[in-house]
Amino acid sequence: MNARFDISRKETLIAGTSPAIKAMLSDINDAAPYNVNVIATGPTGAGKELVAKVLHATSGRTGSLVSVNCAAIPRDLLEAELFGHEKGAFTGATSRRVGRIEQAQGGTLFLDEIGDMPLDLQAKLLRVIEARVVTRVGSNTETPVDFRLVCATHQNLQNLADRGKFREDLMFRISVIAIRVPPLSERLQDIPELVETIARQMDNDNSGLTSPHIEPCGQAELMRYNWPGNVRELKNFCQRAAVLSRGKSIDQPMVRKLLYGEIDVVEEENTLWNAIAALSEPDDEQDNKEQQNEAVSLTDRYDQIINALKADATFALKDHIEERERAFISAALELSQNNIASAAKRLSLKRTTLIAKIQKYGLGRSHAE
Repeated sequence: MNARFDISRKETLIAGTSPAIKAMLSDINDAAPYNVNVIATGPTGAGKELVAKVLHATSGRTGSLVSVNCAAIPRDLLEAELFGHEKGAFTGATSRRVGRIEQAQGGTLFLDEIGDMPLDLQAKLLRVIEARVVTRVGSNTETPVDFRLVCATHQNLQNLADRGKFREDLMFRISVIAIRVPPLSERLQDIPELVETIARQMDNDNSGLTSPHIEPCGQAELMRYNWPGNVRELKNFCQRAAVLSRGKSIDQPMVRKLLYGEIDVVEEENTLWNAIAALSEPDDEQDNKEQQNEAVSLTDRYDQIINALKADATFALKDHIEERERAFISAALELSQNNIASAAKRLSLKRTTLIAKIQKYGLGRSHAE
């Protein structure tokens, strides 16, 4: 049996020690020694291909890891890419070509975005999985193959199968072991280690970039971001930071600028407090009883603040304000039926500032479009 994957090693392909990543690595360790089909599921940019790399590296298989992105290759080319072809099999086939499945002999075949594979090719792949033979395009000869299959998708294959867009029998065959790759938003505590890993890669990838130094306050800001693009977005951020920081340390304001664009900090703080103050401004004259009730309510709120500060000597005012800000933006979007311009006017914000805040709080891509 192969050695288990050591998540404490700094040179490992997958960085992090959060519960979510530990659970994923445990699943990889359990599956790696056995020649069973594995499917990695998770959002785009979360690192599903790394799962295939680690599975292959710890499997003990002596062949190569061969990767194919089913979504990136047109259907007419994907068949020949996977299964190979004989000379003269179609126009342009001037020589015999060994397909990716055969190239993975003795190793691992990684099919990324398997949910985008056309139905007719799904039937041919199912035949290869069941019979362990491949037939090149333009040939009647079956060639035996020995490979370990790892697939990946960001889609729900059961939903695709229910809609007739994915073969249910193939779904069951490729998902003997299902490994969930968590989004970065579920493992924010891994960001410092991920940044360190990305920095080491950047220093050795011949890009000419020098990895940026991100101060603790900057890393804390990174851990407050929602990361809709996951680890891929974090890597892009580090590359952008390396170019724009010009060798300077990156603090919290710089992180915010790189993530959200130009944001006037004074403006956003004043806007928040103005919105809170506006809530207590009556639209019409209220009678004395209503005003007295409001005064009592405000006194109660003040007492609650006093009690909260007594109970917690390190009350996180910034987090509390951000929570309120997020609630105000959500409410404004709802009242404006997700109209950005209307919501921005309601909050006395610039449209670009509101879009940046929507992205900051992960309130949905549809709002920012």
